[in-house]
Amino acid sequence: MYAQFFGNYLLSKRAVSPEQLIKAIEEQHTKHTKIGTLAVHMNFMDATQVNCILIRQTHENKRFGELAIEAGFLTKEQVDTLLHQQVPIYLQIGQGLVENGALTDKELDTLIASYQEENELSQLETASEQQENLQSLIQNLLLISVTNIPNFLLQYLTLLFNDLIRFIGEDFTPLNPMLCSEYVAEHCSAQIINGEYSMTSYLDLEEETAITFASRYVRENFHEYDEYVQASIEDFLNLHNGLFNVNISNEKSIELELEPPVSLENTYISSATKMILMPIIYPFGTLNFFFKI
Repeated sequence: MYAQFFGNYLLSKRAVSPEQLIKAIEEQHTKHTKIGTLAVHMNFMDATQVNCILIRQTHENKRFGELAIEAGFLTKEQVDTLLHQQVPIYLQIGQGLVENGALTDKELDTLIASYQEENELSQLETASEQQENLQSLIQNLLLISVTNIPNFLLQYLTLLFNDLIRFIGEDFTPLNPMLCSEYVAEHCSAQIINGEYSMTSYLDLEEETAITFASRYVRENFHEYDEYVQASIEDFLNLHNGLFNVNISNEKSIELELEPPVSLENTYISSATKMILMPIIYPFGTLNFFFKI
């Protein structure tokens, strides 16, 4: 399931505010998902049972799993499974929202179930079905502010989300896109695609966000913003756009030209036509992607 879109689903349902969601995402990487949250997610326990154990923990110095076994809510085998479970991103975000008081455990469980049902995520079996569903999620996301979405932009963004997962990490959530005619970029890389599908793509980041983004991309630790960080961001944009051009050539026999990426530092960008701005939140900061079509 594409957990990255769960946060945006919460916004669309007005279950949480953008500020609550961003706070939960930012706190996500500093916390461990609690075993009770996992137990509800895996249908080992319900929210009432979890609350019962949490109350017991306030006056008994024992671990959650130990108390749950004593209460007959979990078996030792189930506790071992929970301790070794790989935690989905959406569950980590959900736990943060519960801890911050934005949602209850019961509300979170209901929202996860409705998200899966509405998007038919539990029925996906093949990789091609997953990609089709991802494109549908992106289209629904864009329709919040954009009409007459060109199909090539859906292909472009589908690849972008896949490349973010592949090269940067899956722990992100897209916020609602918006239209703008001007933008002030801080540390921005831009690249032009020419041809039948002409567009200019931009990636803008704050300094600390840029350092961590580059570190994840090249699998090295950068500690300050310098030409190596800048070059790494340009390389990501160039790699992604190059893969898009190759895909278009292979699928549609359309040849597109790719100009070299350029760096725009503290630059005012304007457009006679509306640009599409798509913020993507990672725990380390916000990636501002925007496009001129």
